[in-house]
Amino acid sequence: MSVLVQGFGPFGGFDANPSELLVRDLAGRADPDTVTTVLPVSRAQVSEEIPRLMARHRPRAWLGVGLAAGRTALSIEAVAVNLADWPESDADYDGVSVTRVPVAPSGPAAHLTTLPVERILGSWREAGIPGYLSQTAGSYLCNLSFYAAAQAASELGLECMVGFLHVPLLPELVSAPERQPSMHMALQARGLDLVIAACRAASGSANGSASGGIYLGRTA
Repeated sequence: MSVLVQGFGPFGGFDANPSELLVRDLAGRADPDTVTTVLPVSRAQVSEEIPRLMARHRPRAWLGVGLAAGRTALSIEAVAVNLADWPESDADYDGVSVTRVPVAPSGPAAHLTTLPVERILGSWREAGIPGYLSQTAGSYLCNLSFYAAAQAASELGLECMVGFLHVPLLPELVSAPERQPSMHMALQARGLDLVIAACRAASGSANGSASGGIYLGRTA
């Protein structure tokens, strides 16, 4: 079963993005049916690249991964909304800010996740990994990428599970540990592996991890 996992490059004043580190780590040990890519936090590039990647690889599951600084646990997003909205102070990689514009003008108001949420949450509980179902992915690039992937899958007629995983800061990125929660890389990586395993199990294909996955790089 083919899986496409997408992370993001640095943003928000942090030197590294845990989602990029997780995707690069996955790329080094994933099976050949797992494709990984890291995109800049750019409205233009995300909007262009995600539909292209979906059309090229036609995956059975697409999983976005992004940083949610301030969250205390892994979180699967329940819904992506057709809204892009962020101020100049949070301008994207290209210096762009937007005010209440649709991700896809002709698209539906929202796309619900089609990941096997209960299976994912159950596997996290069994592994002792803190995680929950989040009801908002915000209105920044994480939400935009989630919506763009779901919209692309719909337009291409793909039988593809689509969803998004938010991860906390890593301890080394925290400057004020008394008020900034974090989670170690190994635990985040284990949580990501379990999401992918749950998708494979839900599809009826339990392909174990091997080596030699495809890594497409920042601008794939």
